[in-house]
Amino acid sequence: MVKQQPMNRIYASIALGLGWLLFLALWLFYYATTYSVLQNIAVFIVSIVVVTAIAIALWVPWAMKQA
Repeated sequence: MVKQQPMNRIYASIALGLGWLLFLALWLFYYATTYSVLQNIAVFIVSIVVVTAIAIALWVPWAMKQA
């Protein structure tokens, strides 16, 4: 029997990925031109770090419960 909790994590992961893509598109459309290339690369890297940290925080508790 499938538990409901991992499905919520899957939906949250999908929403996280889509939210990150939306943030990136809005950043590139509205703000990227006012910053240098290095600053835009920094924003991209920081956004990846933040999304990865949130995804890890979502999935580690579930993984720790697995045998």
